[in-house]
Amino acid sequence: MLEDRGSQHHQIPGDKFVNPIVDYQMRNWDYVVRPAADGPTGPITITLPSVAEAKGRFYSIVARNADAVNTITIADRDDSECWLGDIVFNGKCDRVLLYSDGLCWIAIGEMAGWPGLSTTRAPGTATPTTLAPTTSAPQ
Repeated sequence: MLEDRGSQHHQIPGDKFVNPIVDYQMRNWDYVVRPAADGPTGPITITLPSVAEAKGRFYSIVARNADAVNTITIADRDDSECWLGDIVFNGKCDRVLLYSDGLCWIAIGEMAGWPGLSTTRAPGTATPTTLAPTTSAPQ
């Protein structure tokens, strides 16, 4: 049976682009997230929407500002299978593209620290740093 996915998309309220500077709970329609963490706000956490409710959607998250002290943590809602641990950004332009298959979050591209992933820095930014997950991968 085919789902009527189109009916979900015409009911999207508000903007699909957000620039959080404090802890933020993503909504299903927050497809583009550009968080910034700095001295006045300190470290922040971006929590992904429910993996089941986000089924079939992509989410782009790119740090506008972050460093070793003012980190941006990307966390799930503890509802995802095979979550490898929180993703921590500690540099400007650290980024991840996440896809929900309804059961787990899949990181698309490359970002160091998550198995098979590494960050790509914009020209003229600092040397890439290793991003380590807060939990170890299942054996």
